[in-house]
Amino acid sequence: MTSSRILLLVLVATASAFTYNEAIAKENAALSFASYCPNAAIHNWSVGYVSKSYPDLTNIEVFENLVSGTKGYIAYNKKESAIVVVFRGSSNIQNWIENISFGKTEYNKACKCKVHTGFHDAFVSLKPKLDSLFPGYATKYPYAAIHVTGHSLGGAMATLYALELAEAGRTVGLFTYGSPRVGDPDFYDWFTKYTKITHFRVVNQNDTVPHLPLYAMGFYHQDREIWYHDGTHTVCAATRGEDKTCSYTVKSTSNADHSTYIGLSSSVDC
Repeated sequence: MTSSRILLLVLVATASAFTYNEAIAKENAALSFASYCPNAAIHNWSVGYVSKSYPDLTNIEVFENLVSGTKGYIAYNKKESAIVVVFRGSSNIQNWIENISFGKTEYNKACKCKVHTGFHDAFVSLKPKLDSLFPGYATKYPYAAIHVTGHSLGGAMATLYALELAEAGRTVGLFTYGSPRVGDPDFYDWFTKYTKITHFRVVNQNDTVPHLPLYAMGFYHQDREIWYHDGTHTVCAATRGEDKTCSYTVKSTSNADHSTYIGLSSSVDC
């Protein structure tokens, strides 16, 4: 095979990887919302409209830290042939928004970058159980894709976990919904160099949370934003510091816009 042919295939594969698929994004939004359900409902996959619309999850295990109030679950999605790791957001979004801080902590010595202290601590609180669960899924489903997803604070934790997997050499599809900004500009650079992560950061209308912590305080989003607004959606530019023509333009934010994504509600009857 000629070098020009190889280059063409690489370019096609790269373009395909960053093609937004709304159906897959909607499914992962639903799976994220299911994480707010009680543990037993998740384990039995009896989670209202989510399990009715997406019945193909099996081998479901909840991981939780009762002290930190953090939670998620891992499962195998038969339809998508994917291992799915889902992180739950805050159970009280208003209280969470009112008490969000702006502290940063070192991500690791190699990247010389920093992330939000609270998001980092939340993720670390779940790592021991998740670290014990994931290898079993990777062994049982060696050819499965890996999807990592979460809504709100869950999106921040999902971002950190997807990066950890990519650092270990795994290819990851990351889907976040209403995620806050996770780290500083150096963290953006560190995350972006891991091309094994395909990230779609979905923002609904004037959702408050994606505007936190403040850009002016040195917090950046990761690419790539998909902004739903005015009955359509925009695939925003992949730009260091985020596309200033997308949700960054919002002047009046809305907590109500945080509770619905791609036509789905975070209130699941479970």
